[in-house]
Formats: sequence, C-alpha cells, structure tokens
Amino acid sequence: MAKKKKKRSFPGEEPRPTKTRARRRPEPHYNHEDVINADDHSPGAFGWFRAPGSRETIESLIIAVLLAFMFKTFEAEAFIIPTGSMAPSLQGQHYDLACEQCDYQYLVGSSGESSSNRTTHTHCPICHHRMRILTKSGPADHVSNSGDRILVNKFVYDFSEPERFDVIVFKNPQNGKQNFIKRLIGLPGENILIENGDIYVMTPDEQSGTWTREICRKPAKKLRQVLIDVDDTDFVGRELESVGWPSRWQQWTESPAWDLGSVDGKTTWDILAEPETQWLRYRHLAPNLKPAANETLFAHTSGDWSAIERVQQKRSESKSETINIHSELELPPGRLISDAMSYNDGWLNVRPPHVSDPSTGSGLKPQFLPGLTVPGEGYHWVGDLGLEITCDIESDSGTLALDLVEGGAHFTCQIDVSTGQATLSCSDPTVQFNDKSGNEVATPTASTSVLGNAATQIMFLNADDQLFLWVNDKRVRFDASTYTRPDQPVPKYSPEDPGDAEPAGIGAKGLDMSISRLKIVRDIYYSSVNGDLKKSNPEIETGFAPRDIRGIFDDPESWGGARAKRLFETKRDQKTPTFSLEKGATRDKDQFLPMGDNSTKSLDGRMWPKNHYVERDMLIGRAILIYWPHTLNSPPYFPNFKKMKFIR
Repeated sequence: MAKKKKKRSFPGEEPRPTKTRARRRPEPHYNHEDVINADDHSPGAFGWFRAPGSRETIESLIIAVLLAFMFKTFEAEAFIIPTGSMAPSLQGQHYDLACEQCDYQYLVGSSGESSSNRTTHTHCPICHHRMRILTKSGPADHVSNSGDRILVNKFVYDFSEPERFDVIVFKNPQNGKQNFIKRLIGLPGENILIENGDIYVMTPDEQSGTWTREICRKPAKKLRQVLIDVDDTDFVGRELESVGWPSRWQQWTESPAWDLGSVDGKTTWDILAEPETQWLRYRHLAPNLKPAANETLFAHTSGDWSAIERVQQKRSESKSETINIHSELELPPGRLISDAMSYNDGWLNVRPPHVSDPSTGSGLKPQFLPGLTVPGEGYHWVGDLGLEITCDIESDSGTLALDLVEGGAHFTCQIDVSTGQATLSCSDPTVQFNDKSGNEVATPTASTSVLGNAATQIMFLNADDQLFLWVNDKRVRFDASTYTRPDQPVPKYSPEDPGDAEPAGIGAKGLDMSISRLKIVRDIYYSSVNGDLKKSNPEIETGFAPRDIRGIFDDPESWGGARAKRLFETKRDQKTPTFSLEKGATRDKDQFLPMGDNSTKSLDGRMWPKNHYVERDMLIGRAILIYWPHTLNSPPYFPNFKKMKFIR
C-alpha cells in the first residue's frame, strides 16, 4: 500500500496545520545556550554580527564609508588651516583676544610656537594698547585655538577654469606631501607685476619693446571679505580718554560746526544745516606702540606711550586732572596708514635700524635678533581705504559727501538726500572714469536709497582703482566706477590741503544729521618681495630700516623731501613684470601663481627658491566653506556660528 504524500507549501506559505499537529503536545523547554535561533544573536561577539538589525547597521556603515571615500576622492574634502598665511580671510592656529582698554576683539597668530619661541605680547589694532598674552593663567580667552576647518570642492576645475582671486588648495611644489592654501593671483600665459600693493597684468608691445599694464580688480564680494579694520569709534581706549588723547575724527578748524557728543558712552557727531560744506575729517593719530625694555631699537623717538605714562604719573603726584597729553606731546598733523596686522605680532626677521644708511635707506642683510619680540608693524603705505558711516539724517534735503584721499587726489561721492542721487568725482584732472566698455564718463552717477529722515549705514571704498558704495549692505552700481591715473600715487601733504594726512572725510551741506559710528578699513597690501626666503626679508620690500620708515610715516612735512621720495618711489613705475607664467606644453602643466592674503607672512610663490608657480596637475580644488571654526571657550565645544561662512 502506497504512502500518502504530504502536501507541500509554496515558498513563503505557512504549513497548514494537521489534526496530528493540533493534538501534538508542546515540546519541552530547551536551554537556549544549546539552541541558537538565527533570528536572535547569541551573547557572544560573533552572534551579534549575525543579527539582522546588526547586519543592516554594518551594511549601512560600510556604504556610508564607501560613499564618503568616493565623495572625498572625487567631490569634496575637509581640510584644517594650520597657519595664518591667509589671515584675515582664513585663520590658522591663533589666539582670540579682547583689548583690555577698548574691548575690541581681534586675533593673533600662534602657529609654529614653542616654549622658547612664543608670542608673549600683542597690541590692539585699534587703540594700540599693549597686552600680555597669558597662556597658563588669566583670562580664558588667552588660549590658543585651532585653525578653521574648511570644505574644498575638488570637482569644480574639471568643468570650469580657475579664476583670479579664487582661494585654492594645492600640493606644495617643494614638497608634494604637503597641502597649501593660497589665493590665485596669476593665470597661465600672464606676466604679473606686483606694485604699490596691487596686482597688474603686463602686456608686451613688440614694436616699442615696452610693457603696458592693467590692474586686476577684486570682485566686490571677495573684496569685502578681506578688508582689515584700521579704526572704529565704537572702540576707544579708556587710558587714552583719561589723558585727553584727541579724537581722530574732528573738524580741524578754529570754529567747528560739528558738535561732539556722547550717547551710552559712545561718541557722536552732530551738525545743523550749514550753507557751505562742513568737513569732519580723519587723522590716523594712533599712539606709537609701547616698547618693552628689549625693544628700544624699534621704538619711535616720539614715545607716545611714554608720554602717556608721564601724564599719568604727574596726575598722580599733583592730584590734578588738568594735566593732559598736550602738555607732554605735540602730535603731527596726521600719519600714514600702513599694512600693519596685529595677527603678526611676535618674532620677526627684520633689519636692525642702526645698520641702515640714512642717505640711501639701504641696510645690511636681514638679521634675526634672538629673544626680541616686536609688534607686527607695517612698513608699507596703504592708500586703498574705505569709510563706513552709521548716521541718522534728520532733514529731507541737503547733500552728504564722502571723501577718500590717495596720493593727494580726493575721490568724492556726493549724495542728494532729497532724491538719493549719487555722483562721483576726483580732484585730480588726470584721473579718468570709465564704464564697462572703456568709454570715458565725466561724472558717474547712480540711484541710492539714502533719503532724508532715515537712519542709514553707508560704506564708501576706494580699492584696485575702483570706487564702491554700499547702502545698508546693498551695493550701489554706478554707470562708471573704475578709473585710470597716469602715475602711481605717492603720499602728499601741504598745510592748505593735508592730503594723505587726512585720508578720509565726511561733509554735510544744508543737512541736519547725527553720526553714531565711524570706521576706517583698508585693502590687502600684496608684497612684491621676490626671492629665496633665506636671502630676502619678506617684511620690507623697499630695503629701508624700520625706524627710518616709521620716522617718515609719522612726519607729513617730510613727504615731499628727497629721502621720503626714495622710500615711496623705490617700487613704483616698474617697467618689467615680476613673474611670467607659461601655458604648459600640455594642459596639466599650465602655470598658476598663488599668494597669501597675509602677504608679508605668507610662504607663497614669491618666496619659493626655484619655481614660483603651481602646475595645474597639482591643484586639489577650490575652498568653498568654513564649516567648523574653532569652538568657543565658553560654553565648551560650542560651535562658533558667527564665523561659519562661504569663502570668497
């Protein structure tokens, strides 16, 4: 008799219960240590990997790692900035400090420091107060912070060409295992000239054998990101106020129409309608930096901070508040703004002033002075300046004028507050304004939102031979804002027209207004030092000694003298390029010139001993985002959201 076949279930179908199964008693309980269910992981390590949930987690992690690896290889990669060669745009290892006198917050580089070579002092870039950096005790903000963490797009240059002023990451041509980050200055096939802190492209004229030049202008968004603060009326040193240090913003006349006031401890400037333009002008009367005992070689003989100390001592002895700085010090009618950066405070490789030749300004080879900590003073005049004003216009008619001076030429923007119409002009008749097509425009104009009976924030900027205007952070576009001038500017001064001794001013005509804040900013100054770092001094491109430079900068009446002219004209009107870049035999060998924003402290293409360029095949990509600045000290590990930004 044949056995009856059991009915089979389809895959995925539960077996049908039979009567026999229904009557079957439950099986006795077994020890789970002896029976392993594939759906339940065992307590052992290997059992955990067999669990379905664990397998899904592992698979997800593997896929994520693979995707991240592919993303890093082909799309984007994260980097950390170790040094300050791109300050102020990008920060390397640094201190975040707040001035003890004026409360201005600023940064000082600390990369490459050791116990025997450490920045011990710094100075505020606004009030120039000297402050000791405490690393083992004292304020919590005196702690070295790591550099910015950035995201780099590694894919962009496969579909588009690198553009001038991009922030690029590349392999160091001197060491292929090291990554560098700089700003792209020169492109393949170009002849680059660095002069007066600006970048030019030179073109040869085969018939005459001479070169013509064209300035390279930074885009507006990139320009605003690299601007450096020079003065801010929201931050005034308490010690300076106590001794009667003069305000840098004044109407320097016997009968001023501008009234100085104070609101919530902040200085204000007020004016009522006047039939003639009344000028409030800026003089760069920042005190000379206070030297330490071993820094006397680098201190200017006027001794501003020494005079301040004498006033305080006499006040203490006589118990009289009538003694002020004017009884101890006669200030000059203005000083030049330099490329100084407090970020660079520390040990410098400089020429000691006692080895220079006063007749020629030449000196011996650079010498490193061990144990000498000096401030990061600037030794080059910066004429590309900006003026920012926060004001309350209290009348519905009148004219507001903003003025910037470079090389004695007044670049002025006048705004009619009844219509918002703005016009540009220049006091130098040789200066020519041009539109985008290169056509000359006698009086450039634009429409603005600056109207009467309104609070307004305005920035007027002269940089790269172009005038910019922003109103409430919105750019105003003129029908012509670029200009050309036949000669490179040099500082000028006369008692009738102080020129570069008063490089910024605000004028009001028929206008009631109140000003609550004023700022002066400057553009990057690109150093033209070219050569091996071991043979050249990257701090000073003219060869003059620091004391000689500071003496000229602080004495406007000497600017027309022969010695000052030699200083200002040493690197002016150069006839040949500084660098020549080739188009490679293959595309990968195209040559690019990189430079750091912190020019005098950047080990960039200028200072490489052999080739001063980067070939295309060494480009990694373009920096696009600061995704993680250093964390705040309080609260701990909290992201510094204010510094997260796109990189311009």
